[in-house]
Amino acid sequence: MSPLSIVKGHPLRPGDTIGIVAPATHSEDIALAPHLEALHAMGYKTCLAPSALHRYGYFAGTDSERADDINACFRDNRIDAILCLNGGYGSARILDRLDYAMIAAHPKLLIGFSDITALEAALYEKSHLVTLSGSLLITIPGSPYSSQQFRQAVTASAPLGAVTMPAGRSLQTVLPGKASGRLIGGNLSVIASLAGTPYELKGKGCILVLEDVGEESYRIDRMMNQLWQNGLLQQVEGIVYGDFTDCGHDPGDFTTDEVLTYYAKKAGKPAVRGLPFGHGTDKACLPIGAYSELDARPDGTAQFAIKEAHTIQKDASK
Repeated sequence: MSPLSIVKGHPLRPGDTIGIVAPATHSEDIALAPHLEALHAMGYKTCLAPSALHRYGYFAGTDSERADDINACFRDNRIDAILCLNGGYGSARILDRLDYAMIAAHPKLLIGFSDITALEAALYEKSHLVTLSGSLLITIPGSPYSSQQFRQAVTASAPLGAVTMPAGRSLQTVLPGKASGRLIGGNLSVIASLAGTPYELKGKGCILVLEDVGEESYRIDRMMNQLWQNGLLQQVEGIVYGDFTDCGHDPGDFTTDEVLTYYAKKAGKPAVRGLPFGHGTDKACLPIGAYSELDARPDGTAQFAIKEAHTIQKDASK
């Protein structure tokens, strides 16, 4: 994908309106007021999509309703950015209902993570849109680190630079080397489920970031093996491992760290672990589709940086 084909939304300014969509699981049992109030305290207006508070089985509305909400938010010039309410399951079911050409013509920041990985992968592959992975409405404001990351990511007009780390945490080298490329990835379970579909990730010229939650180490192994068998791990330039929260193992089994290390070394690509990205308390907010650089040093230290602006300034005349 050439740099000229990438499309980007605009950084948010005070008074801008964030459209709230629910592409996946319903939020019937979630108190949303504190999260909406946190956005309002940042100076933003919010607009709930028609089906955002609906319930249809375990989804927030039918597939058509959820897809229509997303298409409508991109089409509506009164909406400046789009924030996904929560994750769960369901985003992949609406991918064939999105108007990718229209979305590319009306680019906006879309923010989410977890199950929203499916939506972000499809928007990158089909619309060439840069999205933000790391926050959901229900995770805002979150920890001080997470809140700072969200605020910085949605307002930045310059490259984010080196990803800062919370106190007491550091990136660690898994396999030394340097790599650069466009950032792709997100939730491992979702990425593996997209393999063999029209929305599967293409790894050439890219750095892959991965995270997951609540998966036993043998399941992590199965999904990483799927990414090996379909060629993604061989294609990418480097690998960044985020949080694998509550990913345990039975006594005597390989640990999740051992599994992840095995596949990084099998692929022979520069790799690091320890990025605060995913379902942990501290959440980095990363621009999926932006150009990034990875430096995994032989001494065990590492740095991961976003080298390209993930937004473009809005034309003041419009």
